[in-house]
Amino acid sequence: MGKKFELYAEKNERLTSFLASRVGGLTTAKADILIKCGEVRVNGAKVKTNAAIVAGDRVNVFVPDEVNKNPLELKAIYDDNNIVVFDKPKRVAYDGLPAMYGAPLLGVHRLDTNTTGVIVFAKTDEALTELSAAFKERRVNKVYEAVVSPAPVNDMDTLTAYTKLLHDKNLAVVSATPKQGYKTMVTEYNVKKRFDGAALLEVMPHTGRTHQIRAHLGFIGCPIIGEHKYGVKGAATPIGAPDSQMLAAVRLCFFGLKGKLSYLNGKTFEADNGFDLSFLK
Repeated sequence: MGKKFELYAEKNERLTSFLASRVGGLTTAKADILIKCGEVRVNGAKVKTNAAIVAGDRVNVFVPDEVNKNPLELKAIYDDNNIVVFDKPKRVAYDGLPAMYGAPLLGVHRLDTNTTGVIVFAKTDEALTELSAAFKERRVNKVYEAVVSPAPVNDMDTLTAYTKLLHDKNLAVVSATPKQGYKTMVTEYNVKKRFDGAALLEVMPHTGRTHQIRAHLGFIGCPIIGEHKYGVKGAATPIGAPDSQMLAAVRLCFFGLKGKLSYLNGKTFEADNGFDLSFLK
């Protein structure tokens, strides 16, 4: 689950240094990641990673078990002069990956902080332009895996709904029918394995809406285990389930790339989902 700390600053200093000196096993790099993930509050408010604190400030921090167990090593699935593809760890914000890599990179797309798996960065402006266009024009096949509870009735389905992002709450609201200001979202899934009251799904989003998979599966009454924003009210969580969401980007493949990046067409980048399913029967 993790541990909560309430600390008080005794002098003026950088927040990351303060956390590293006061929380056992926490380095400044890990402290930086916790701040980016929203696990740190100063006087009750979120702060930026370059924040400084002054004597008397109250600092609350939550350190998930994964942070101390995971050395936060960054695995490059593929790396060349134009792009780098990572297997993103959990609890790491996508924009924290370039610093972990140790070189400037250009973000092409995003994964939520608690979603693991395949993510692509560009190394040049030319690569960024081409890859960004590919994502915008849906010239990318993306496959995710998710563990949900309860399991869906159908073994496979293609879902259509309508969504609107509430920017002030960072929340996607979903409707079964079209509404003004809502965008269509289409999500396909296949059941890979069924358990007692849960299922491992392969999920293919055909549109690219914010929080699409999380919101869509929650909307049909099959929320992702460990996902708290779009969970179904009153739904029972399996005993022993992890506290963080079981959603991973496991495959990505480009097609229709042009120019210097055409060599990437048809190349599939893959990562394991990393799920521990031992709590399921």
